[in-house]
Amino acid sequence: MTSPDLRIVGFCAALAVGVASLAAGVGGQNAAPWAFEETFDGLAPASPSQALLPSRFDYVVTHRTHPSTPDGRDASGSYGSFLADHGSDCAPPDAQHTVAGTTHRSDGRRPDPSFFICRDHMMSSMGDVEGYSVSTFYPRQEFEFGGGGVLEWEVGLNTPHARSWWEVLITPRQSLQLGAAMDWLPIDETYPAQRIVLAFMDGSSRTVQVGAGATPPAGVVASASDWAGWGVRHAGDPALTDRRIRRRMRVELLPSAVRWSIEMADGTFDVLDVPVPGGLPFTRGVVLFKTHAYTPTKDGNTHLYTYHWDTIRFSGPRIAPFDGYEADGVVNLESNGSTPIGTTATQALDLPRLGPNPVLVGQTHGGLVGQVRLSVNGAPAIAVEPLSSAPKDDPCWHGGWRTFRVPLDAASLRVGANSLTWTVGPRPACGAGQWYWDGFSVKAVEVQMDGAASAPPAAPSTLRVQGS
Repeated sequence: MTSPDLRIVGFCAALAVGVASLAAGVGGQNAAPWAFEETFDGLAPASPSQALLPSRFDYVVTHRTHPSTPDGRDASGSYGSFLADHGSDCAPPDAQHTVAGTTHRSDGRRPDPSFFICRDHMMSSMGDVEGYSVSTFYPRQEFEFGGGGVLEWEVGLNTPHARSWWEVLITPRQSLQLGAAMDWLPIDETYPAQRIVLAFMDGSSRTVQVGAGATPPAGVVASASDWAGWGVRHAGDPALTDRRIRRRMRVELLPSAVRWSIEMADGTFDVLDVPVPGGLPFTRGVVLFKTHAYTPTKDGNTHLYTYHWDTIRFSGPRIAPFDGYEADGVVNLESNGSTPIGTTATQALDLPRLGPNPVLVGQTHGGLVGQVRLSVNGAPAIAVEPLSSAPKDDPCWHGGWRTFRVPLDAASLRVGANSLTWTVGPRPACGAGQWYWDGFSVKAVEVQMDGAASAPPAAPSTLRVQGS
């Protein structure tokens, strides 16, 4: 049997070869361009701006709410206002501004007020909310890393973010989960089976989880965490207290390892290497940037709700972006009690073009299995089911907000005006004689389809791999 020391030496040697190969292919002098890059450069509004948010991202917010108020906690559908904080390099001078009510209505066309542009970077904030909330933004372009890949972004490290943290989720596009969280947290949607989760939480420490074959808590093929938070390992780092400082995060996806490097104050990197026995379970996916807020004021967090994002990019090969066209509004077929079976509501959806492989993506709240029914332009109704497995405690009821992805018959769509008619379907056998309410809600509904062509090539990469 090989000794543990020899196994570690073998892994380190393999990792060194992989990183050297990656450096030659992505970060060397003859490097290929980044497959995707958003620098936010040149965006310098006089005050925080939503109008300047990049249109090639999608923006979704998921709040854990009671079925009687699926779009907020009050009659206006809002969670109320809270202060978003930002550096003094962005007006107004007091370095704070009011987010005037986050809701469930966010999408790529109408981002939630919790997303905004400051001076040459983007910010996301999820403040004084009840229960549990997740904000998500992601490029509408897939990341291919079959030959090794590099994902980079910049973000602040300031603390404390009590009961509030950020993470990056990489998952196949077919497994997109917009509001997922760890299985032990109080939210119904868990991570997909195929996943790479990069979380910066628990006192600002890294956690990496790679999963395959089953949803959490099962299916974990690799996991690792820092031994202590950034403030313990790097006491005195000015980024801990200065919100203007953003540090580069670099994730290298190798055939049998994940390396997460964080830029330190001197420009070098603090590295966490995570071996993945048997190799990465997938090599192509979407990259979701997420913030979590779990009753943050409960632990005394009264103002640090906001994260600063900058220079988001990943290596190639370049894949054509996919398009997303949003339906109008939030459909609410729930009430504080049952909604009669057969009740309908219609959304308008405008499609400026028809492309290959159309799918309907969104989130559903409530509803029994088989009860969420959809007709596109009068076609026969289909059942819409969430992608994730059944809620943690009930296989008959869909529970809280969970993501669905339904392939569509291209023949049912048309350029211009389309209608999506949602109907409360009949009760399934598992719901007979039970306490379940009839009815459901849907939000963040959009038709995604493959893009016609990729964007022009980006500027050559200047990536520096650790040790190069």
